[in-house]
Amino acid sequence: MEKCLVCQHIMREELSFSWLFSLKKLQEKYICAACYKSFVLIQDKKCCCGCGRSQMQETLCYDCIRWKKNGQMPLLKNRALFVYNEAMQNFMEEYKFKGDYYWRFIFQDFFEKSISRYYNSAWFYVPIPVDKPTLTDRGFNQVTGLLRKLPYEEILKMKELSERTKQSHKNRRERLATKQPFEYTGNKNIVGKKILLLDDIYTTGRTLYYAKEILIKEGAREVRSFTLAR
Repeated sequence: MEKCLVCQHIMREELSFSWLFSLKKLQEKYICAACYKSFVLIQDKKCCCGCGRSQMQETLCYDCIRWKKNGQMPLLKNRALFVYNEAMQNFMEEYKFKGDYYWRFIFQDFFEKSISRYYNSAWFYVPIPVDKPTLTDRGFNQVTGLLRKLPYEEILKMKELSERTKQSHKNRRERLATKQPFEYTGNKNIVGKKILLLDDIYTTGRTLYYAKEILIKEGAREVRSFTLAR
C-alpha cells in the first residue's frame, strides 16, 4: 500500500480476479482520487485560443487582446492542461520551490501523453531552461523533470546576469518589463522547423514570448507553447 503524496493517506488498490491472472504489472499511483479531483482540467474549446486560460468560449481573453493591441508578435496558441488553482499552487510549492523531485511523478505521464496527443513528432520539443543558480540550488529543471520518454532539444539557455529577480517573485508589471533573458545555443538547423515550447506555468506569457522571439530570429517557421498550468 502506498501513501498519497498530497494528503498522505494510504491508497488501497481494488484488485480484480482478471488482473490477478493477467500477469500485468500493477500501475504505481502517487496521488489519491480525491486529491486528483482538486486539480481542475482545462477543457478543449473552453479556453482562450491565445494563452489557454480556462473560460466559457474559445475566444481571445483580455490579456491576449492586449498582447495584440501592443503590437506583439503573433500569439503563441498556448495549450495548458490545468487551472492554476490552490491545488496546483501547492503542487508547485512542493515540486518547484521546495525541490521535491519525486512529485514529478504526479503529472509526468499525463503531461507527456497530452503533448503527444496535441502535437506529433514533426514538432521540435524545446523546454524552457532555468538559470545556473536555480539549477544548482534546486538540482533540476522543473520542466524536463516532467519529461521521461519524450525527446526534447535543449537549445536555449538563460543569459548570465549578476543580479536577477526570479519570475515567481515578480508582479505582473515587473514580469512584462523583464528584458530578453535567453540566448540560442543549439547546433541544429531550425530554419523552417515547427517548435513547441514546454513550460510549467503560463502566467503573463512574457517568458515564452521571449523564447519565441529568439527561435523565430533563428529561422523557426512556427513556435507554439504547451504548459502544465495556466
